[in-house]
Amino acid sequence: MTLFKQVSIILLLIFVILFTLIMAVTFKIMKDSSQKSLYENVQNSTSSISLSITNAGSDLSSIKTVINASFDNGNYERIVFKDIDEQIIYEVKKDTELNVKQTPLWFRNLIEIKEVSAKSIISKNWKVLGSIEVFNDRTIFYNQTYSIFKSLIISLFVSLSGLLVLLFFLFKYILKPLTSIRKQSIAVMKNEFIIENNIPFTSEFKSVTLSTNSMIRKIEKMFENTNNVLKLNNELLYVDEVTKLNNRKYFIIKLDEFLEKDNPNNNGFISIVSLKIDQLNKTYGYQKTNDILIKFANLIKEDFNCNTNLIARLNGSEFAIVTPNIDENDAKKLISKFMKKVFLNLEITKDEIFTGLVRFEEEESLNKLLTKMDYVLSQTKVFNKEEYYYEEDIETIEKFLSKDEWKDIINISLEKNYFKLLHRDVLDTKSNSKLQETISFELNYENSNYSYKGLFPALLEQNKLGEVYLNVIEMMLGQKEIQNQGISIQLPMAFVLDKNNFSKLKELFVKFDNYENNKIVFEIEEETFSNDIDRTKMYINLFKEFNYGFSIFNFIANSNDYTYLKELKPLYIKASKYFLLESKQSFNILKILTESLNIKLIATSVSKTEDIETLSDFGIDAISGPILEEFK
Repeated sequence: MTLFKQVSIILLLIFVILFTLIMAVTFKIMKDSSQKSLYENVQNSTSSISLSITNAGSDLSSIKTVINASFDNGNYERIVFKDIDEQIIYEVKKDTELNVKQTPLWFRNLIEIKEVSAKSIISKNWKVLGSIEVFNDRTIFYNQTYSIFKSLIISLFVSLSGLLVLLFFLFKYILKPLTSIRKQSIAVMKNEFIIENNIPFTSEFKSVTLSTNSMIRKIEKMFENTNNVLKLNNELLYVDEVTKLNNRKYFIIKLDEFLEKDNPNNNGFISIVSLKIDQLNKTYGYQKTNDILIKFANLIKEDFNCNTNLIARLNGSEFAIVTPNIDENDAKKLISKFMKKVFLNLEITKDEIFTGLVRFEEEESLNKLLTKMDYVLSQTKVFNKEEYYYEEDIETIEKFLSKDEWKDIINISLEKNYFKLLHRDVLDTKSNSKLQETISFELNYENSNYSYKGLFPALLEQNKLGEVYLNVIEMMLGQKEIQNQGISIQLPMAFVLDKNNFSKLKELFVKFDNYENNKIVFEIEEETFSNDIDRTKMYINLFKEFNYGFSIFNFIANSNDYTYLKELKPLYIKASKYFLLESKQSFNILKILTESLNIKLIATSVSKTEDIETLSDFGIDAISGPILEEFK
């Protein structure tokens, strides 16, 4: 309730109390005064009528004539003439019902007065004719008092209204700083930080504004410092100092993310390149070798630096290039082209560089893939006659399908809706209850099931990713039961960056706008922000327009700046346990950053009970991953 309303209510109560006291005292005085005045008047009237009767004569007709004349010319309620035995001989009275109706019954009962009368003995020539009693008319008192009451009410109401209007403008002027303070306070509760530049002149408001500004500046400074430290920490931990490529730590975290079951990048090829650094140092010296390494890294960036690829310097002599969602022929062509460019542009002979190629798909663990990479690298040094050594891997049935077969399967599945929604839980470890569900999908075509990871490369190749995702989102929004639970769906970077999907997604939102949208969350990959922040913001604004939630997944702190977190305020951030636990320093900085913005952290890829305990010690109580199968 606003201050003005509170003051108005208090003033109204004061006015009611004062009005009640004023009316009680006023009417008590008026009542006593009126009764006295009425009694004096009726006494005079009784004396006058008695004298008139005495002068008129002693017969009954004369008495009646005098009484009737006096009654008609006066304001009397009734006049009664009695004989000496107190028997009524003649009586006249006024029909007061019409006059009384002018005054409400409740008011008459409130100020009721008794009958006001005067009595006189009538005699002539020492002979007593009888007695006459005159009753004054009380309706005049009631009507006049009620008229005064109404005038008083109107006066008080006008005064109160005028006072409230005056107070409104007075408070509006005096308490104008409160509007800014209120706006600033609401913004702080929404994790929006506004500095108030107009400092109030009232000392109390001035203190509040200055203290709020000080608090906000401290929060802003803390966020800015944390942001800078996180960026610096990211560079120190995950970037190679010489080549400015990602290092082994980053490579392992990112590769582990690729190998997640529902990650669209969990199959493809890895190229491993090893240089004879010792020989290069002896031949060219350390400075010239560093120049060669920098040029070599630039050549890798020229050929492989795209949105989905992963490039890293694993150690002093080894480099790795991960190219997901690519077939064998294209992978071989890329590495062959790259090796020719290396020999053409760098002072490196074939004896000074070893190259291997290995497929990754259906990996049981990160360690298994790293072992295969080490094996391939060792083989390149034995079989170094070709441009590269390729380790044959087991193919899956999904990779044997031709492009035309995939085209038919996808088109028919879209037409007949063969896609099936899958649900993965997010667990609240504190309450041991389900926090929300994350939607994924698979394809049930005829007698075959095609997993998400097997579908993704084909969808990209057929340019059907957007159409399939829109179909899956429509299926999700069409399930009315989702209104009663939290649910999310992850939008890959390829979907968000495709310009054709935005308008179609908006049409879907318009179609299903009657649902309880605030329980549905759309998750966007962190890497999407680095590639096209403006387009990503378009989607986030669209989510907010239709009251959908927004969050970030695959977060590995791979950004040049994190101010977008403060601006966009995601509900939560999903990050792999490997990233969260890899560096306590990085995690602590990230935690400060997210807690200052009230952003929840959810750990993914949790596979062991010990992970839950470790994450709990780190203050993370929301998890997802293979471990949840044990809770079902």
